[in-house]
Amino acid sequence: MNVSELLRLLQTEHDETAARADHLREQIERLTTSLAETEARLAELTATRKVIEGPHPSRPRNGPRGDRHRHRLSAHRDHVQRAPREGVPRP
Repeated sequence: MNVSELLRLLQTEHDETAARADHLREQIERLTTSLAETEARLAELTATRKVIEGPHPSRPRNGPRGDRHRHRLSAHRDHVQRAPREGVPRP
C-alpha cells in the first residue's frame, strides 16, 4: 500500500467519523429538547395535582382500606406458622 492510498483511506474514515459525530450531535439536540419539554410537562402535572389536592394530600395507596385486612392476615400467618400440638393433626 502506498502513501497516497493510505491518505485516501484515512480521509474516508475521517469523513465517515465526522458524519457520525454530526448525526450524534443532532440526536443529542433532539433528545435534550424532548427532555426539557417532558420535564416542563411533569412540572405542570405536579402543580396541577397540588392545586387539586389543596391542603389535603392524597391518601396513600395502601391507606385505610388496605390496612383493615392486615390484622386478619397476620392472625392467619401466625396460625399457619405455629407448630402443631401433640396429637392434633394439622389441617
